[in-house]
Amino acid sequence: MSKQHRFTSRTKARKRAADVVYEADQRGMGSNPDVLRDLLRERRVITAAQTPLPEFSIQIIAGVADNLRRIDSLISAHARVPGLDRIAAVDLAVMRVAVWEMLENDEVSPIIVIDEAISIVRSISTDTSPSFVNAVLDAIRKDLASPAWSRRSSEEDEAHVSDEAESSSDNELPAQEAPVRALPAGAKPLDGGSVEDELDELLEEY
Repeated sequence: MSKQHRFTSRTKARKRAADVVYEADQRGMGSNPDVLRDLLRERRVITAAQTPLPEFSIQIIAGVADNLRRIDSLISAHARVPGLDRIAAVDLAVMRVAVWEMLENDEVSPIIVIDEAISIVRSISTDTSPSFVNAVLDAIRKDLASPAWSRRSSEEDEAHVSDEAESSSDNELPAQEAPVRALPAGAKPLDGGSVEDELDELLEEY
């Protein structure tokens, strides 16, 4: 854990949420959010041997279940690995929690969300995890802040509200632009290298 980052009650709630998301994945959740919803129902039944889940943890877990497909799509697009199964399960759980917050929790800055995620993986995962998680989440943050994402979100909302399932190409969503790639905070490209080369090396090491 970073000496500069103290585990507050909110950090602990995020970690508890990530623990449950991780456990659901180990139970074979894959892309089926019902496994996570079932596990959340189990965890909400308090026993003498259990510490009750914080309300914020419950909110996060339910949010991840409701948005799992969109969350995983964003992680897949920016992690640049063959599949989510190539990402360490602990790191994936923490990133799912963080991406939900960036999508749905307007009360917290995305920079703080990323800092929290890095602090959690630093305390429970591998030495390479903080840099990898930082690179992926920061790329997602930039994508969500782009005008292209705003257009896509707006069109997706309109598509859900519409009662007509039109097949005309005029209503197709525009192809997603290539995600912005950036080095972890504070890192500099090697002499003669580019940001693209540096991030490729980082992901290969991971």
